[in-house]
Amino acid sequence: MFSEISKIPVFKGFKTSEIIQLLNTTRYQIREYEPESVIAHTGDNCNNLYLLISGSIRGEMNNYNDKSIVVSEIHAPDTFAEAFLFANKNKLLINIIATTHTKILIIYKNDLLQLLNKNIKILNNYLNITSNRFVIVTEKVKFLMIKTVKGKLANYILDLEKENKDKLSFSLGKTHEELAALFGITRPAFTRNLVKMKNEGLVEIKNKEIKILNREKLLKLLS
Repeated sequence: MFSEISKIPVFKGFKTSEIIQLLNTTRYQIREYEPESVIAHTGDNCNNLYLLISGSIRGEMNNYNDKSIVVSEIHAPDTFAEAFLFANKNKLLINIIATTHTKILIIYKNDLLQLLNKNIKILNNYLNITSNRFVIVTEKVKFLMIKTVKGKLANYILDLEKENKDKLSFSLGKTHEELAALFGITRPAFTRNLVKMKNEGLVEIKNKEIKILNREKLLKLLS
């Protein structure tokens, strides 16, 4: 288990033996969750740091129509809810749900403060994590500001292209159902918009992979 924990960003640069020594002087819990279990609810006080040892989780927010919108997805090894921990208003704004079977290490706030005060390397790692999370949230806000579904889809495809620089075609990386949740729409609506983009000659879809045919028109959909 400690070899898995050593891969979590907060312990970057530490040997497994050093992590064991640190945790021996720290109060913590290990919890496991089955898929679709709720780990924390909107409105819960965030008093712990959650370290994702294995599995994946997602953050969901309900809109006024009670439709769930996926606002974040996190895969092990990683942390989550770290940005809420030291906020003046530390109530969670999202539901945190296990997407797969998940194992989590929980460190209490006061114990984390002791670790941060004692160890400059953990402090640097923690600040790096929270800064990176802010960047991700900013990118998410930018994504949500795009008004049309086709615009969001164009943005998503162009981002995938950046991640797959040397490939002419690439996988969407998620099922239509997962992408629909990410966009805050139904699966049929997502599929309908993707098919429209194909019929309009913007993209080619073949063998579950997508290829950009008209980048200029995709970029226009972002405005």
